Amino acid sequence: MKFDFSFQKVLDVKEKEKEIAEQEYGTMKLRQLELEDQMDGLESEKDKAFDLYNHVNRKTVWELIEVQKEIEHVNLKMEQLKHQSQRIQHEVEQKHQVLIEKTQEAKMWNQWKAKSKQVFLKQMERQEQAMLDEMAVLRYSRRI
Repeated sequence: MKFDFSFQKVLDVKEKEKEIAEQEYGTMKLRQLELEDQMDGLESEKDKAFDLYNHVNRKTVWELIEVQKEIEHVNLKMEQLKHQSQRIQHEVEQKHQVLIEKTQEAKMWNQWKAKSKQVFLKQMERQEQAMLDEMAVLRYSRRI
């Protein structure tokens, strides 16, 4: 006789939900890393603009205004990225919480399956032992 977990479909659904939660969490973490890379790139761009601004030797007012506009533009982009980064950080935390919950649910169902299998195996052992005992009794009774 083969062990069939009566809630296998539920377990499969829980495992699938866990996988989806892992993928969503991984995607959000990837987006967060990409955003951090963009912020680092903007920071280096801002440093370059400040270096240009600091080397004011023989520059026209127009060039200084252009550098200042570039710095303002970079600051504005960095501010936007900070807001986006905070939003993504919040989403990452939510996805992580969902992942933890789905992992716990899947683990609970897997433990239930394992316990059910153990009960099934013990029941099979008892049935087998009962059958062997009955065979032994029949053999003994035929000898008498």
